[in-house]
Amino acid sequence: MDFAAAYIRVSTEEQTTYSPAAQLEEIKEFARKNEYCIPEEWIFIDEGISGRKAENRPAFQRMIRLARQKNSRLQVILVHKYDRFARSREDAVLYKSLLKKNGVKVISIKEPVPEDDKFAVIYESMLEAMAEYYSLNLAEEVHKTMQKKAEQGEWQTAAPFGYRNENKSLSVVPEEAKAVRWLFQQYAAGTSLPTLARQLNEMGLRTHQGNTFESRAVRYILNNPVYCGYLRWTPGRRADRDYFTPAAILSKGGWKPIVTETLWESVVQRLQSERQPERRPRPTESHWLSGMVKCSACGHSLAFGAQFKNGAQQMQCSGYSHGKCSVSHAISTARLIPALLSAIETAARNALPFSYVIQQKPQTQENEERAAITLLLEKARLRLRKAKDAYLNGIDTMEEYRETKAKAESEIAELEKRLSLIVQQSPSESFSVPPLPDFFRSDDFSMEEKRLALQAILETAVFEKKSDCLKVIFLWS
Repeated sequence: MDFAAAYIRVSTEEQTTYSPAAQLEEIKEFARKNEYCIPEEWIFIDEGISGRKAENRPAFQRMIRLARQKNSRLQVILVHKYDRFARSREDAVLYKSLLKKNGVKVISIKEPVPEDDKFAVIYESMLEAMAEYYSLNLAEEVHKTMQKKAEQGEWQTAAPFGYRNENKSLSVVPEEAKAVRWLFQQYAAGTSLPTLARQLNEMGLRTHQGNTFESRAVRYILNNPVYCGYLRWTPGRRADRDYFTPAAILSKGGWKPIVTETLWESVVQRLQSERQPERRPRPTESHWLSGMVKCSACGHSLAFGAQFKNGAQQMQCSGYSHGKCSVSHAISTARLIPALLSAIETAARNALPFSYVIQQKPQTQENEERAAITLLLEKARLRLRKAKDAYLNGIDTMEEYRETKAKAESEIAELEKRLSLIVQQSPSESFSVPPLPDFFRSDDFSMEEKRLALQAILETAVFEKKSDCLKVIFLWS
């Protein structure tokens, strides 16, 4: 008697036709008639999961690892139909070839393959192509159905803040609706987005995902027409939030509005008038203080903001700017930098002698070759890590891992040898920096050089607004 595993998959839209119980019952009946033994622990079920991507099916991956284990007794995998195994021809070919190396066959109990091995290959390929066509066609039909429902004002996704899903529609959550109404009124009266986010957090409110509010979450609420009784649906939209694209469908919904259309429209007008202009291109080098000074209240970095007429810039807690921190930590670099340099000068006088050396390499053809070899090295090391993971997860055998490892290590050794020769032959210029405070004040050094120097001596720098104090801890302290 051969040992077999049963693999069962059903997506959400197939629950009625291909229920797991129905598939398992027919697979067990087939096993009894054909003298296959299915241990209870070898029944693998992926429920409510699409068959288009094998890596997204945990039970499927466990089954593949079992089949690839050395001395595994598994000889056959039984499926209801081949499209249960995979709806992508690429996945079907890949995983069937992996299984074939270990002597494991995939058998469809509803699609018997002809005895002629040559024709069987063509027949299975036809079934796999039909399964992939069905999957693609299904996605298109689902999209059409969603669009039709959107045009009819039918809610199809998770309820936004202020509502809950109920009977394929939305019902109001009183406490959340009260906060939503307050948000619209406060913003219409002139309150800023970060302030509104902070106030929501101080009230103890959280998003439906359990997160604190920030400016983007508040903007999303204020832009959403659901709160005045309308549904907006944009075909093909994923993560972007282009709220007013011409492709969007706007239709009247059947749920109770939380705010009036007049209030919503006035809020949207303000949002549009305050839309941020096109982002200016970032400078080629960020400031040497970027990310180095932290807020004492929340731990976020102080970020650069407006530039003053004297050339200094304002720094502010990035958490406060997004409404996640309740304490403003605004300070000008005209005050912050001298305070930091004074701390460095004092620490340098009281500490052991400290020197910092910078090596500069001119831009040459050797540098370009060095960058190319470094990239190849990273790719080779990545292949080595993936091979190890495949072996540890039971997907590759020890022999396969050893073969891949040997090739990758040989390639890495050769690339490292070439890189070493380039480094030895490449000209370089080394120089010591002047006393540290003068080094940071000098225009002769780049922002990146100054950042590296600061990272070499600084453990942490924390600004506390209440006491107007900069706490600095150095690595040699």
